[in-house]
Parts: sequence; structure tokens; C-alpha cells
Amino acid sequence: MHGKPGTRYKLSRGVKILEAGKAQSKKKMNTVDTPVAPLLPNEPRITDPTAQAALTHRFLTPALQELEALFKHIRSLVDEELRDAPSNYAQPYPIGRCLEITLAAQEKLQRLDAGKLPAPAAQGYAALRDFLQHGGSARQVWGDLRGEFFQNAFLMGTLYIDVSNDTVTPSKPKIEILPFEQARFAPIRDYLHYAHMTRQYWGAYVFANHILPDLAPYFPLITAIPGGHVRLESDFHYMLALVHARRFEPSLEVLKAQPMETQFFDAFRRAVLGVAEMTVASTPAEGRALALEYCRQFQTEERRHGDKRELAAIRRARAANEKLAGLNVRRHGSV
Repeated sequence: MHGKPGTRYKLSRGVKILEAGKAQSKKKMNTVDTPVAPLLPNEPRITDPTAQAALTHRFLTPALQELEALFKHIRSLVDEELRDAPSNYAQPYPIGRCLEITLAAQEKLQRLDAGKLPAPAAQGYAALRDFLQHGGSARQVWGDLRGEFFQNAFLMGTLYIDVSNDTVTPSKPKIEILPFEQARFAPIRDYLHYAHMTRQYWGAYVFANHILPDLAPYFPLITAIPGGHVRLESDFHYMLALVHARRFEPSLEVLKAQPMETQFFDAFRRAVLGVAEMTVASTPAEGRALALEYCRQFQTEERRHGDKRELAAIRRARAANEKLAGLNVRRHGSV
């Protein structure tokens, strides 16, 4: 259940929910000039907790039931739209659909006509509107939920708001609203953390990318999900931004793993041979050495998240993933 970068969208009457890192208040809410690390796309973190706690306490906490009514109403609209829509998901709705549901809820919130809302939902909408107008922060976020799985949600002030709470266990309530500090919702720290979560949540086999070494600084892992797909990881904006923010150290860390087992290397290599613009390693040991070399070279260069070189790498990785998707991964770990 992965996230995309938060997109800018509006509530009616022009109230905006902003992308990570954008200024949100007309007034300076925090008079202490404390250095704060820039937010990564969709990072579940509050950069101005004192101000956001005050705004949450003033506008949102007194209206928690009304906020829940608002998001239940939005979720009902999303369910009507998505439940019977064509889908590539093997599981019945809503299992596995947290990103899709969250983004659809974001879109519905943008287009709501407050005058047509039921009374409790309208009151929740008014509270959210006032919160935002006074400098409150609201973002779509993605991360590690309770050490169990990836999840998408909203971070509004100091509230964690999950509109897809039933996408792993359908018997759970659809909406969950908690103080963020109680939600146990954490940013992905690095690629070791990412690899752990893919094993935990998807049951994936995870390998260092010793196949395509010139892509390895951006895409240091290959995941193989039994009954699912094989792919380079990760083209999620958060992970790419994290790699740049830490000067490719997260990639270097996982690429130091022992060379890939021959059976997997040979299967993955055959799948991507012949793809245009691909540097394909001849052996696992060569691939490891080259991947580490590319990482160290990138660390000496001026590379930025979203630059032309990253975009070219994403394009080539997606071409490779189209080929890798044709592989069949079996439960006992063979391809």
C-alpha cells in the first residue's frame, strides 16, 4: 500500500491543503527559530508541533465526532465509485486499496459542496476549514504503521486520519482518527527498513540490485513477491527523495550485501537482457562491485531529487520492471 507525493488540492471556498514543505500560515505561528529538516514527500512528521497542537486543540479536537462523520461521508462516496470499478487487484474490495481510497478521498474532499452535506459532516467540514484558514497543516502521508505494514493516511495538525483503515482487515472500522503520537506511524528510515517491511507485509524475497548496477544507486533493491511481481525498488517519491537527502548512503548500505544467488541472478538477468540503455552485469560479483562503484561516484556529484538524471533512471527502471513482471515467483523461493 504505497503512497505517491502529496498533491495540492482545495476545499471549496479556496481553502488549500498543501504539499509537504510549503508555507501554510499567513501568521508566524512559532517565534522560536529552530532548525528543522525539510520534509520529504509524504513524510509522516510534524515540523511545528507546538503551533499545530494549539490549532488542533482549538479547532479539531472539539469536533472529533463531526470530523469522523465528514470522513465517513467521503468514504461512502469513494466506495460507491470504486467498489465495482474495474481493477487489477486479485483481492476483493477494499483489501489492498489503501492508496487508491486515500487519493480518491482527497479528490472528493476537494470537490465537496458543503451546502449538500449532512449536518454532522457539514460541522466537521467547517471545523477543518477554520483550522486550515488559521494556518493548520494537512498532508497525505505514507509510512510504517505499527511495524506491520505500509499505510497511507492524512496528517491534519496533530491528528492521524486514516480513511482506509479496513484495507488489511475488512472487519475494522473504515475510519480511524487518533492523536498522531498514539498512531505509531513512522517514516521509513532507510532501505534496510524498507526491505524489512516488504518481507513483513508482502512476504517478499528481497535482493540487492546487483543486476543493473548503474540503476542501483536509485533502485538498490529487487523485490520478488510470491504469486505477485518482481520489480526494482523504489520509484516512490519518498524513497527517491530520501536517497538524495542522505547522499545515496541508504543505497550503499544495502548494496554491500553478499552477491545474489545464481538462480535468481540468472533469471533476473535473462529477463532484462536486450532492454535498451541497460547496463547488465555478467556475474553477481561483478554486479555488486559495479553497483557500489556507481554509488560512490554519485556521492561525489551534484544530483538532486527530480533532476533529469533521476527522471531518466526512473524511465529505464520502469522499462526493466515491465520485463521483470513476466517472471513467476513461487512460494518456495524459485523463479
